[in-house]
Amino acid sequence: MTIDGIKIRSRNILIIYVIRVFSGMLFFLPVLALYFQKDLFTVANVSIIFAVEALASVLFEIPTGAMADIFGRKKTIIVSQAILICAIFFLYLGGNIAMFIIYAILNAFSASLASGTDEAIIYDSLQEENKESYFKKIIGIYGSLWPLGASIGSIIGGYIAKVSLQSTVSISFIPVVIALILTSFLREPFYKKEDHKNILRHMGNAIGVIMRNKQLIILAIASFIMMALGESAHLLTPIFLKFKGIDIEYFGWITALSFGLSSAGFYFSHGVAEKIGDKGSLILTTTLAPIFILIATLLHGFSLVIFFVVAAIFFGIRNPILGHLMNTNIVSSKRATVISINNFIGKLGLVITMPLFGYFAGIYTISVAIQASAMCLLTVPLLFLLLNTTD
Repeated sequence: MTIDGIKIRSRNILIIYVIRVFSGMLFFLPVLALYFQKDLFTVANVSIIFAVEALASVLFEIPTGAMADIFGRKKTIIVSQAILICAIFFLYLGGNIAMFIIYAILNAFSASLASGTDEAIIYDSLQEENKESYFKKIIGIYGSLWPLGASIGSIIGGYIAKVSLQSTVSISFIPVVIALILTSFLREPFYKKEDHKNILRHMGNAIGVIMRNKQLIILAIASFIMMALGESAHLLTPIFLKFKGIDIEYFGWITALSFGLSSAGFYFSHGVAEKIGDKGSLILTTTLAPIFILIATLLHGFSLVIFFVVAAIFFGIRNPILGHLMNTNIVSSKRATVISINNFIGKLGLVITMPLFGYFAGIYTISVAIQASAMCLLTVPLLFLLLNTTD
């Protein structure tokens, strides 16, 4: 099998690529915040659901990473997809805050199980063939596929939402079930396993790995800031677009375009990093993204959409580079757990800021809240100046 000029024997890469596309094909994505708001009424209440999900992610993140390292990557991904189906079921029932909270907790558990595990199975599969040097390119393609699936789902979902918000949820069962079936065809790659089954001990050792590595500490702090400020704004995008007077029938196309540009960013990430280096790429993308978002908040109509969606390409470029820097500093026996700890730190930031973001948006406007977060995000490129890279 050849992927973008790279000959790879493992079928895992192709299978997990296809799973990634179907996992992103969630038709409710462009209207999720509005789906919540329909029954919960206020932005603050919607923010609570996202905060609960982030809090659950924080609680699940590290233990699930340890489970993947200790009990196997394939089993963890299968369980993740099965729980996602259960989460969507409760989202479909909806109607009140209790159902939405159950959805948020299950969705967080599913995401935490997959978080780090997918990267680990790709890296370990490449390492079996002594091709881990291609990880940045392979993970860039992998990262581009979820937004590709999400783009397809968003376009279709935007039209469905015009008729019924709930129907966008019910039809999402189809691609998720397909993804679950495909997980059974994965093969557990070889990796060095611990000689114990103690999850707490494994988590403690993985935390020690981060604390002794300056690069991993910088990446963890950056993850905290980007999730705390960037993701809070991203989750409330439908409410922002509605506030700016954009009709709901365009939400699908706008979301799809954002995901499409993000997908392009993932795909071209390796090439960009080869030209200007990992460090330069991170500084450039984390500077331009908040500037474009800030400009978007100052505009109205479809002119704001241009700046808003273009920012997504910078998100796509930066993430494979972050993943590459993370994985090159981790031993295989603790790979999924260390990645999960980094994700845990980022989601902790989201837990802290999401309620504050909703409260701030209620006092002022959603536009002012996003402006504030964009300006604060400009601290991230300053942090990346401290990285030591070999480009």
